Amino acid sequence: MELVTLSRVFVPAEADLLAARLESAGFTPFVHGVDAALSMEGYSLVTGGIQVKVPADQAADARAFLATEPATGGWEARFREVYFRAMAAYRSGRGSPATLCDPADTAFLTESGCSVQELYDFIEDASDGGEPDFETVLEVQGIRRDWFLGKQQGRWTGRTVPMSDLPAKTDAVDGIAWLPRLIVKARLKLRGEMPPDLMYGCGGDRPFLRRMGMTLPGFLQLVRDLGDDDRAIVEAVKASRHRATHRD
Repeated sequence: MELVTLSRVFVPAEADLLAARLESAGFTPFVHGVDAALSMEGYSLVTGGIQVKVPADQAADARAFLATEPATGGWEARFREVYFRAMAAYRSGRGSPATLCDPADTAFLTESGCSVQELYDFIEDASDGGEPDFETVLEVQGIRRDWFLGKQQGRWTGRTVPMSDLPAKTDAVDGIAWLPRLIVKARLKLRGEMPPDLMYGCGGDRPFLRRMGMTLPGFLQLVRDLGDDDRAIVEAVKASRHRATHRD
């Protein structure tokens, strides 16, 4: 397969970010030259630096993409890059939280109020089961990040709630099983206190919320806005379910 070099960079992280952007747009990037000899200034120009390449039949479209979709420095753009880099790692066989992310991406996630375990859970379900999609994950993590940087001033509580403290899956309120547990899970998600074996947005949460006419980000916002008022949350969910089941 013939490969065409799109860019030469001299910092490994820059090559990874560019490759992640290309992959997220549907291209097939290859990174060559990471083991090039180092000079005092970085990767030696003599060795050609780190080369980001794509198959020849993708080169024209990839160049057009890079020209019309310049990289941005915003949190959403960086999270997208980290997510798709982690997705590529998962699919290449690095199928555990311990091997999913490099130190730089781990630090970025931690500073955003997201653990590698949480990202791993989303990627595992998306890769193996087709959902949740990236946009849903981005919205959920954006809500958590806002809480983390605002309410928590960028500091983790250091607390992890044990699984035994959660309501059972069969516990119900007003005849709605699963809802008591999900309310607690959403609060733990907001506070960053999820135990490793618990996932906000798991394979039980997603179909439940669809039946209620709600989404993962929407329910998290609801719990954020209504705080400790369980009754208000329950009534809001019941109203959403009524609207979803009585559409014309």
